[in-house]
Parts: sequence; C-alpha cells; structure tokens
Amino acid sequence: MKRLITAPRAALFCSLSLLLAGCEQPPAPSVPAIGALTIPLCVNDECAVLDQNGAFRIAPGSEFTQLYTQPFTDAFIFGRGDYWHLASGDGKQVIRADLTDELYTLTPGLFGFGRDGKVGVMDEQGKEVQPAVFDTVYVGGDNQFIVYEIDDLRGILTPKGEKVSEAVFDSLYVREDFAKRGNWVLAERQGEHWGYNLQTQALRKLDFDTILSAADGHLVVSREGVAGKGLADAAGDLVIALEKNWLGTPGGGLVAFRDGYDKPCGYLDYQGKVVIEAQYQSCEPFGKVGGMVQVQGNEGGRGKSGMIGHDGKWLIEPEYDSVGDAGMGLLGMSGHRPGFSHIGKLQSAFLATYGTMDLDQGKVLFQPTYQQIGLVAPKRLAFTELKSPRKTVMLFGMPSEAATVGLMDDQGQVLIKPEQFVSYQLLADGHHLLAAEGNGAQALRALYDLDGKLLVPAKWQDVTVDEGRGAIFGYRVEGNGDDAVRTLRALYRLDGSVVFETNRLPCGAEQVVDGKGQVLWPQDAQAYCPEPDAEAS
Repeated sequence: MKRLITAPRAALFCSLSLLLAGCEQPPAPSVPAIGALTIPLCVNDECAVLDQNGAFRIAPGSEFTQLYTQPFTDAFIFGRGDYWHLASGDGKQVIRADLTDELYTLTPGLFGFGRDGKVGVMDEQGKEVQPAVFDTVYVGGDNQFIVYEIDDLRGILTPKGEKVSEAVFDSLYVREDFAKRGNWVLAERQGEHWGYNLQTQALRKLDFDTILSAADGHLVVSREGVAGKGLADAAGDLVIALEKNWLGTPGGGLVAFRDGYDKPCGYLDYQGKVVIEAQYQSCEPFGKVGGMVQVQGNEGGRGKSGMIGHDGKWLIEPEYDSVGDAGMGLLGMSGHRPGFSHIGKLQSAFLATYGTMDLDQGKVLFQPTYQQIGLVAPKRLAFTELKSPRKTVMLFGMPSEAATVGLMDDQGQVLIKPEQFVSYQLLADGHHLLAAEGNGAQALRALYDLDGKLLVPAKWQDVTVDEGRGAIFGYRVEGNGDDAVRTLRALYRLDGSVVFETNRLPCGAEQVVDGKGQVLWPQDAQAYCPEPDAEAS
C-alpha cells in the first residue's frame, strides 16, 4: 500500500497550474513606505542629516555641527553662535535665521521658543503658532494639550497650539492619566471649578473638583467641603447628587453604593434609583451580564465572592476568595478593565492563585491557576507563574523583586514567554505594546504587535510609533524626570525592519549602521574612543 502524502493547498494549486501559468507564491503583505523625513543625527560630536531611507541628505563633516535631533519633514533646525536657525532639508538654504536663543520640544511638530524674555509656540517650518507673550509653556498629559502661563495664571492650548482659554486658571491638573478621569482636565478659577474635555474640547464650569473614577460614560465625583460622592455624565452634568458615602466604578448601567463606611453595599442605576438592595460586604463594577459581589462573612470574617445578574440573582455561586481589578501593572494586578474582574482562590495561608472573569459574557475566562494575571489590551493578558523568573526593580527608591510576565491571547495561547519583561504598556494607537525590562526611564523597552511579533528589540529606553508617517523611532533616554535627555537613535519601518540604528561600543563611541548592518558612519568608530587616562607617574 502506497503511503498517502497530503500537500498544502497552495503547493497543490501551484503544481496543477504549473503548465498553464507557472507557479507563483502569494505576495507578501506590503509594508507602507515611510513618509518623507529629514532626520538630524549626531554621534561622537559629529552631525549629519539622513532621509527616510537612511541616505545622507547632508554627510558628516559639513558646516552643521549642532543640530536639533528630532524628525522633521523637509527642514531642520541647527545651532550656530547664540541662536537656533532653520534650514532647508538639504541644507542649501537658511529659511529663517536667528529663530531664537531658546528652543525645546512641545507636542509633535511644535516647539517652544524664547524672545525678549517671553516664550511662544512655533511649528517645524518656523511659523509662529502663538507669539512670544507667555512666561512659560509646556506639555500636559501624554502630548494631549499644552499649558501656558502668564503672571502665575494658566491657560490651555490644543496639541496643535490653538488657544482654548485665556490665562485665567489659578490651578490646573497637568500630570495625570486623563483617560482614567474620563478625559477631563480639571482646573480652578477664583474659587470656581472648571473642566476641559480632551475629546470634545468643551471648556465649562463644573459642580465638582475631583474625579474619583470614570467608566461606562459616567464619572464618580466629589467636591472639597462636601462629604458625599456623586455621579456625573460624560458631559460633566451631575445625575446623582453629592450625597452618597461611597460610589464604586460605573459599569453595565449600574454603580455600587454605600450609605455609610460600615454599611453594606448595593447598586444604583444612573438616575440614583436602588436596583439591588445593599446587602453585600463588597461590590465590584458590573459588566453587560453580571457583577462580582462578596457576601457577608461569619462573625466579621471575609465571605466568599460570586457573580450576580442585574436582577440580583446568583449567576455563579460564591466560591472565590478574591475579586477586583482585572488590569496588570508593575505592582501586580491593578487597574479597572471594563467588563472584567480578577478572581482568586487561596491555596494555603501563604499562597493564592488568580484567574479572570468575563463580566460581559458571565463566565470564567481563565480559572484561578496563575500567580498573577491581568488584561493589558483587548483580548491580551499578561501573566506570571510560580516558576517565572524574577528581576530586581526599584520601587519607591528601594530594590524589590518583581516576577517576569508573559503575554497570551484570550484563548490561552502564549505569545511571549514570561522570561524577560516585567510590564507591558498598550500604546495610544491601540495595537502596539511596549514591553519593559525594568521600571523607570532607564529601563530598556521592546516593541511588539498584539500578535506577539517582535518589531523592535529591547535596545532603547523609549520607542514611538508614528503610523501617519509609517515610521517607528527609537530613542535613548539619559537622566530622569524634567532633567531627562531624549535623543533619536534609530529608525524602523512599521514591520520593524531597520532603516538605521546607532550602536554604542563598550568605550562609549557610537556608529550608525543601515538595515543590512553596513556602516554608514564613522567607518572607524574605535578612533572616537576616549583616550585612556595617563597612568600616574
């Protein structure tokens, strides 16, 4: 009997059509070309200008010895004497001389510049978006808006530099994850409470000064001097007065409440009507189908937790020792993820294992068998196991042990093994993850797509994706906080293929190579190594 051998359908099709039309492999997915770029780059105190293909627009050794190193479109900024100047992309023409003696980056494509002791905003073509009439100007949030100050009062600009408000605010929240606050930036003006919505660009007076949580199109809010908590809609209007002792995170059309610190919890609808009577020890946010609650324990002890539906009836009987946030960060399971909850079970007095509950479908997504598990992106979960390696990270200024985390999809397929990274961050584009080897600005970070494909290895402290220009940029970060210096060091296409990278020798000298590993410059990087200190005689 002959053995039957099956062939892939593509190969079979090729063999049958060979005599008629020849055999061609399916074309590989095309990678968008990088848009036109002018990229100033300095290594070993020598500068050049590259284009989006890694070719020299201006070779090293030119008259340009001080460049502002960030991507431009068809120009660049260079320093000479005491001023910054703007040149054409090929360096053959000075477009604007004596731009400013003070320059710093704001949101993408915009810069703060100084003139006569004041500060303004200009674009990369040197056009003044805002005149130099401010005392200072800086970025708010994650490039989400710009703040300017005049006489200790603050005003707001959009990321493109358009004026939202005059400088009238005595205080303004600037450093915050505004997505967790419903995209509202809160401010105060002469005792009045104001808010600026980053999505709708609405600027209005509010009846609250603090947003405690935001989800499902609603905000849990409070106001200084008022003991109670209230609920506001996405537009900032109160729908439940500031009267409740406690309100949980909204979800599934309901919000948990307590009438007193030591009182049981139940659920209200978004008009303040009691839907599920207060009878539980703890109440977690609802999903589309159900929410996790903890029953009262015996003699003051902790009870078990299960899932109830919108009618208050049990969908899953109480069996879990822990429920709560389904996110995952460096400190472990934390961060609200709408439609999900973690579930945990004690295995011993010193060990608990965790899983994930899908509240929108009303079922267990992962049984509690992991050391830690949490969502970091839609249908993507970070996880760590008891056997996962650990790394030393700095927490609150002290060394601490953190377990390495892997990445898997919602079917349990492991995409990245828990070996190298301690955290994952979903980028604003929604389909790239930064994987960090440690915490803090100095930690190296790799870039992955949501299928676990490595695009950029952990070589840089910061990696940004510019889908509009079809580019990925790698940055080295040196220093911390406001003193950090961020310099462009690599360019990649969206599929992760290298246009150019900057390698650092052990001695500290640098060398730029193209995507094939061929040296661009300097050919002999060793010659730029610092001279060894002369031995003491």
